Amino acid sequence: MANSIWTIEEFTCTGCSMNYTATREEHAEEHVGHFKCNICSSVVHSWSGKHHFFGWQAVKTKPPVFGRRWAGVEW
Repeated sequence: MANSIWTIEEFTCTGCSMNYTATREEHAEEHVGHFKCNICSSVVHSWSGKHHFFGWQAVKTKPPVFGRRWAGVEW
């Protein structure tokens, strides 16, 4: 059974730099899991122990930038 203490934690994908938040919940029993990025499918976070993460959401700030910027190019 889980206790009533939840914390919100922030994670950054090492593959594309997308930011996510998740709620961490402490448990009496062991849990194992992982979360993959919705953009590039890299593992953002994996865990094992007497806690579990749920409610993964992308942080609604600046999205990751892919490709190159055409700086200094005149059309």
